[in-house]
Formats: sequence, C-alpha cells, structure tokens
Amino acid sequence: MNHYQCVAADVLFGKNVKLSEFINLYGCEIGDETKIGAFVEVQKNARIGRRCKISSHSFICEGVTIEDNVFVGHGVTFINDSYPRATAPEGGLQTEKDWRIETTLVKRGASIGSGATILSKVVIGENAIVGAGSVVTRDVPPNVIAAGNPAKVLRAIPRQDNRSNRNGHIPFLDLVTPHQELEEELVSVFRSALRSASFVGGSMVEEFEHDFARFCDSQFCIGVGSGTDALRFALIAAGIQSGDIVLTVPLTFIATTEAISQAGGRPDFVDIDPRSYTMDPQKLLHYAETQCVVDAGTGRLVHRVSRKPVTAVIPVHLYGRPVDMDPILEIATRFNLMVIEDACQAHGAEYFSKKEWRWKKVGSMGRAAAFSFYPGKNLGACGEAGAVTTDDEDVARKIRMLRDHGQLRKYYHEMEGYNGRLDALQAAILHAKLRRLSEWNEGRREAAARYRELFDSASAALKVPEDPDWVRSVYHLYVVRALDRDGLQKHLAEAGISTGIHYPIPLHLQKAYESLGYKKGDFPASEEAASEILSLPLFPGISLAEQQRVTEAISEFAPVQTAQ
Repeated sequence: MNHYQCVAADVLFGKNVKLSEFINLYGCEIGDETKIGAFVEVQKNARIGRRCKISSHSFICEGVTIEDNVFVGHGVTFINDSYPRATAPEGGLQTEKDWRIETTLVKRGASIGSGATILSKVVIGENAIVGAGSVVTRDVPPNVIAAGNPAKVLRAIPRQDNRSNRNGHIPFLDLVTPHQELEEELVSVFRSALRSASFVGGSMVEEFEHDFARFCDSQFCIGVGSGTDALRFALIAAGIQSGDIVLTVPLTFIATTEAISQAGGRPDFVDIDPRSYTMDPQKLLHYAETQCVVDAGTGRLVHRVSRKPVTAVIPVHLYGRPVDMDPILEIATRFNLMVIEDACQAHGAEYFSKKEWRWKKVGSMGRAAAFSFYPGKNLGACGEAGAVTTDDEDVARKIRMLRDHGQLRKYYHEMEGYNGRLDALQAAILHAKLRRLSEWNEGRREAAARYRELFDSASAALKVPEDPDWVRSVYHLYVVRALDRDGLQKHLAEAGISTGIHYPIPLHLQKAYESLGYKKGDFPASEEAASEILSLPLFPGISLAEQQRVTEAISEFAPVQTAQ
C-alpha cells in the first residue's frame, strides 16, 4: 500500500485498477480498469463497476452501486439517508446502529458532473448525464440530460449503440448483448444466491412463480427443470393414463411427443394449417369424426382401429404465434378432450377470442400450459428451466409433488415423482429478465414488421409470415419459405448470415416414431413446410442495416422462387 493511501484489507479489487494518493477505501468493491482519483472515499458495501472514473474529492457512501462505464466528476457527494441527523431521537449522538442505509444506483454509461449531490433512494438511468452542481432528488430516466436544484430533465439524448462488433457476421441469435446489458443485475442475483446459500426452492423460486403466473393471466405457476418436464408433468397431473392417445402436430420439436410417451400416452398427429404452421382445427375435427367413435358407455372418444381412448390434445404455439384456440377449445369440449398448451416458444403471445371478445394470453387457455426457458427462448435462463401455468389448483398441487419426488412436505411422499425442480439461481435470473420481456417482445415485433416492409419489393422471392388481426405473435422465430431452401441457406452462409431450420423432418417420419406406421404423404402440409422453411436472424436489437443485408442477400439469390 502506498504511504498516502488508506486501503483496508477487505477491499475487493478487479484487474488493472488505478488508485491515486490520499484515498480512503474500506469494505467496498472496485471493478476492472477503474480509476480512483485523489481524496476519494469509498465506504463499505459500496460497489463500483468496471471501467469507471471516480474523480478527486468524491464521496461514495455505503449503499451506492455504480455500474460499468460510469463517470463521476470532481467533488460529487452521495447521501444514503433521507433525513441525516447528528443526534438520535433521544438526544444522544447517532451511532452506526441508528443509521438507516438507503441504496442508490447509477446505471451503466451514466455521467455525473462535478459538485453534484445525489440523494438516497434514486436511480440514475443508463447513459444519463447529470449536470455539474445539480442536486438529484428523484430518479433520472435513461438517455436524458438532467440539471438544476432539484435536478430536472432538460432534454433527451440519442441512445448509444452498445451492440457488440459482429465483424460483418450477422448471427441467427444474439445472446451476448442482452446479458451484457443485464450483467450487473445478474451478477448481483448470483451474489445474493451465494450469500443466502438458497439454491433449491425458496423465496427466489416463489417470487418468480408469482410474477410469471400474473404475466400469463394464470392463477398458478410451478417452476420445473425444463420445458420437457413442464409438458410431461402437466400431462400426468391432468390425468393421462397408460395407452391414452394424445394428439399434436408433426411439425414441432420432439419434446412435445417425448413428453406424451414419457407420461404413458401414445402420440398421434393432426396436420398443420400451412399459413400458420399450427394445428388446423378443421383437421382436428376431421380426425375426431372419421378416425374415432364416441363410446356409448363412457362418452369418451375412442380410436376406431386401436380402441384406445383419445383423451387430450396439445396445440403448439409454434414460432411465437398463437394457435387458433376458439375452434380447438370448442372441439375439445364436444369430444371431452383435455387441452394442454405447448407454449414453449410463445412467452407473452396473445390471442383474441371472438367467443369471449377479449385478448387472452398464451398459457391461460388450456387445462395447463408448458413453457420452456431454454437460453435461446424469448425468456431464457442461463441453463435449463421450465414452468407450468394453470388455473386448476389440483393440477398445480400434483405438479409440485411430481417435480420433487412426490412430496409436498420433506420426506412425506404421496406418490413417486421426479427430480424436476427449478433451481433458485435460474428462477432469480428469469425474474430479473421477466421485467424486460415485454420490451424484448416488442422489439421482435418491430423487427418482423421491418422484414415485411423490406420484403415487399421482393415478394416474389419467398413467402413471409403474416399475422391475422386476432394474434399478437412474439416472433420467437421469423420463418420464411423458399422452394430451394437448402440453396438459399448456403448462399446466406457464404454472405456471413446465420440461419436455422425448425424443423427439417416432421415427427411422423422420424425413426423414433416408425412404430406408429406413418409414411411420407400422410401429413402433406407439415412435410411440404419442413422442406421449405428457413428461420432468418431475428432478435431484440437487430439493426435495420443488418436486416437490409439479409433481404439484399436473399434478393441476390436468383434461383429462389415463390413457395406456394
């Protein structure tokens, strides 16, 4: 330690921190490449992020968190109590136990001018600028200039483009940028989990379950280990019995049918509507009326050939677009079928029910709904995670047991179950991200609208998705169709543009289901789509320039023809 520095042993330093003389640091954290000027004091439990500059004579008190890339001018003072006083109510001098610490947050990229005073319980937003000598008494929004006593917003400033340099490559999905934007909050979540040693269950899981249920307009949410767990547990809890036939579509990820089989059921298929890639209600009705009979004794739908009961249907809200649920639910009611929504790709999507004349959230329309929080989803964990939403208290209770070895109380097992719990760290990460989900979904909708405009001039090149006025898609994927799909994908890859195919082989033609006896031609809409679909880059924050590059590269691909 320098002779003119007072730095306690409990200070946590990042790499390449630069310290001036005559400083006083104790019990605090200083991030990588941060510079601390002369005569600066940073108290215990204060946190300063990476690449910050704290100019001379500034006072960073306990309870202050400063995120990355923040500039603090000379002589800036933070206050951590709403009513600082020298004496306690009884008249004696205040001691540390009398002091009530109130937190302050300075978000990434903000700048605070010299001589400013920042009162407690305020948040200074990302990239905001606080003028010199200002007294900040309330929150400062992001991307504004605020000044005065008290500080008031003077004007907005352009948002900074914090997108990482992609070196000319356009990724199919950008998982880096949103995590960079939330890095400090996510690190704080991780730190809280470490300090509480609460890793399985507990308040972090309960808080996320409460807020996600509310987000989905559902009574209950039960966090589980994955989207597959969510589907499997929902089917079991809803009462699927061994050998029951459960209907779904061939164009979906295999987890949908895996869950049916693992719950004891037998998957069978109804073809898609080629315009929406989701279950065609007319084909569901045709299946029920031509391949099944209603058992006179039980009133249940029974398959004509196998004589197995048909008990449930799983409509898949594929690519973030809701299924046409009114007719599905009407058919299900007529034939006594349970409806379990596969909402693994549709967090926040909405459907306008003409029957009820209102918008309804995906996840609130069936007996239960399954969500996946795989990292690439609109709401993604930093690992595996899933959830079930339901309004059925009995279903919720059973799923809570199924996920935890059949117990509601420790070591009291009412049934055999599974190890399918949502861990506390993933729940806390999801809870932090949930606050941004509506904003991210809106960003996806805006990007999809830009694609539609850009493709207008090249509409003969390929078929693009179009939403009817009764859906609000969240565009988990932006899927187009081209006759020479494989050639187009290769052309885009050579242009530095990543794409995906979701999914190249329908489930009824997969080796895993050859025992069902289906052959090519049995589900033509799904088969034709699988041979032509291509998922283009789409994510919150994709730039207009990047989308223009994608559409220009497609226009350059001469052999592309309209997919009918």
